Amino acid sequence: MARPPARRLTREETSELSRVTQLRHPQILAVARGADDVVILLPDRMVIRRPRGWEMVAWQDIQRGGFSDAGELSWELTDGTKRTAIIDDVAIVPRAFQELIRSSIIVSRRMELTGGLGSVMISGRRSPTGDGAVSWQTEALGRCNLSDSAVQSQVLELVARMRAEFE
Repeated sequence: MARPPARRLTREETSELSRVTQLRHPQILAVARGADDVVILLPDRMVIRRPRGWEMVAWQDIQRGGFSDAGELSWELTDGTKRTAIIDDVAIVPRAFQELIRSSIIVSRRMELTGGLGSVMISGRRSPTGDGAVSWQTEALGRCNLSDSAVQSQVLELVARMRAEFE
């Protein structure tokens, strides 16, 4: 059996993609294949076809990601979940992957907390398509503890100020 095209989906895969995304004609930006995984980049999300099924992740839900020389595309979600996909073709997907993550960030600021509580990174993100509400995310930097009630109080105030400025 012939191997499917490296940078395109087969007719069957395109049909499945339409079904799982509920998009009649998904706008495919890039495709890369590995032995088991097919990574598909859409304007608003990344879709991965794996032997056990399909996965989708919105760009604004990816905290960080990267690509290794071994062909491993990896990402960490804003909830701390880490995922990977192995791809053979490294020409387009790794660069587009990084660009789409960056384009979901509308603002990001490092903020120092008072009282020696450390610092946080507060980011406002939404789909690179500009659709949907802005989601606000906070990441503790260094020794900052987001479980501390004094930190939480300051973070809520800082997020409220940023929301007023950017929404």
